[in-house]
Amino acid sequence: MGKLLRVLHLEDLSSDAELVYRALKKGNLKFVRLVVDNKAKFTRALKEFSPDIILSDHSLPSFNSHEALIILKKTKIKIPFILITATMSEDFAVDVIKRGADDYILKDRLERLPTALTNAMDKYRLVRNYQKKMDEIFKNEKHFRALIENSSDAKTLI
Repeated sequence: MGKLLRVLHLEDLSSDAELVYRALKKGNLKFVRLVVDNKAKFTRALKEFSPDIILSDHSLPSFNSHEALIILKKTKIKIPFILITATMSEDFAVDVIKRGADDYILKDRLERLPTALTNAMDKYRLVRNYQKKMDEIFKNEKHFRALIENSSDAKTLI
């Protein structure tokens, strides 16, 4: 990853935010991060900070990752969302992925974070490139269809 990655981190415990920071540094990632701890700051950061990825604890005093995912979907910003939490059952993990999270990491396994982050960013980059190409193909097809349908010249199909 060549460019500086903008990481929005939703976390209420400074000690946990520091552990995540260290894990990212160990992964040799170039990043700038913003740590927020409530719904209002999270919503504002989506607009003003323009993150490339979101790392989120599940449970904060007045807010949780499910609500954060809902807010992210409403903004129509398409960026990866990785849940970082202390404990998680298999059912909870499946549920959070179904709700739209791209991955989850347990806080006692943070060494996996740089790889998960890189994989999520690569996946989104591929999806964006694919969508861009499909939009281009659709635009060209529409243009050529209009030329053919509105042309008064004879048409020959070969």
